[in-house]
Amino acid sequence: MKIASTGFRRPIALVTTVLVAVAGMSACGSAAGGGAGGDEQTTIRYQSYAGAVDAFLLADALGEFEGLTLERVGDVTGGPQALQALASKQTDIGGSAFYGAIAQLVGTGAPIKAVVPFYGSNEKSNSKVVALKDSGIESAEDLVGKKVAVNTLGANSEAVLDTWFDQEGLSDEEKDRITLVPLPPLNTPEALGKGQVDAAVVSFIGFKTTAAKYDVVELTNDVDVVGEPYAGGGLTLRNEFIERNPNTTKQLVEGVVTAIEFIETHTTQELFDIYFPYLEEEGFADYIPAIEANFPGTLGIDAEPVIADEDIQRWVDWLDDRGDIDGSELDVSDVYTNEFNPNA
Repeated sequence: MKIASTGFRRPIALVTTVLVAVAGMSACGSAAGGGAGGDEQTTIRYQSYAGAVDAFLLADALGEFEGLTLERVGDVTGGPQALQALASKQTDIGGSAFYGAIAQLVGTGAPIKAVVPFYGSNEKSNSKVVALKDSGIESAEDLVGKKVAVNTLGANSEAVLDTWFDQEGLSDEEKDRITLVPLPPLNTPEALGKGQVDAAVVSFIGFKTTAAKYDVVELTNDVDVVGEPYAGGGLTLRNEFIERNPNTTKQLVEGVVTAIEFIETHTTQELFDIYFPYLEEEGFADYIPAIEANFPGTLGIDAEPVIADEDIQRWVDWLDDRGDIDGSELDVSDVYTNEFNPNA
């Protein structure tokens, strides 16, 4: 397997791609209709999460999306990709994008807003930085000159790593010598085991998979770096969709909020009893074995999720420090809205 790698500190490349897509928005209409003075849009194009409990689909299973038609256009492969699909109008709701990526895009002109938290980390479910136990890597300093696998660049993993490196006192020069390697999570354990990378950022599920095959040591985790519980990202809508479809937006947000509360306040079996029959009926039966084996019982966020200024501001400060945006020119209220969230 040939691995493409990149140096650590860089502008997030997603911005250029998304802004090109945004520039063409005015030249194309909504694929699913809706608008001022007419009926609101009721067909919602979305991307699903293969092998994971998806609060968006659970909301549909709970009957929260009555009157709406969900049109699947593939699976989410990463937050930046989800934002690109949203900005280019391939989807109507952007799935689980990192707040930092959303903030950067808003800061550079993308007309989008986060509308509800969707994933996070707590004591039961978090992302870890791991290395092979016999590698001799025990600290952030030991990663200087090494390769670290992440699921995608410019997202939550990179931000947490950078924050941890700062906490551990690494200089910019030392951080420049740490190479981030974007790898699909399914390929990460093998790459680590074969020495193609020296360390990896892995999710709760990824850690289980990796630890089952290799003797690994945990260097840190995102809860230790950021605190717990913390919401890492949220579902996102285009501003024009919100303006043209306020009732549909409210239904989507309230439905997801209801689903998140159900997940966080019910047993895993109670969740499966509702979710699995729905997945089978909708043609997602192949998702079930992975969910059954790996679901940690939580999405890592509060049962009554609300986006807070600090959820966005911490990553605005990070982006400003990197030189990716001018943080003084970005108001966090432009990045998100709790207007449609009944918990706000």
